[in-house]
Amino acid sequence: MADKRVYIRSPIELAASFGIGEDSRPEREAKINNISSGGFCFTSEIKLRIGQEIDLAVDLDTMDEVVISVKVVWIKQAGSEKKYVVGVQIIEKEGPGFDRFIEFYNRQM
Repeated sequence: MADKRVYIRSPIELAASFGIGEDSRPEREAKINNISSGGFCFTSEIKLRIGQEIDLAVDLDTMDEVVISVKVVWIKQAGSEKKYVVGVQIIEKEGPGFDRFIEFYNRQM
């Protein structure tokens, strides 16, 4: 099966957190596994829904955190563990948070 990705992926491990629905505080932990300029995937103990939109706070390094609006495009259970791998697409592609994310991504390539 051919890879449908348009953007080049970069494997990486970044800490992140997110809120859900009315409780938008980024208190649910996630670990980003790879990134591209169009989206990324992360591991979480929370099962999200395809189409769900969330704001994800990403720790780009120890001193820099950005918040990115994303939409869940796929979800898979991670083995027998109660964890999920979630693929997301960036939906807000402008603003200072997105610009810093892209700058960080470009440095990884």
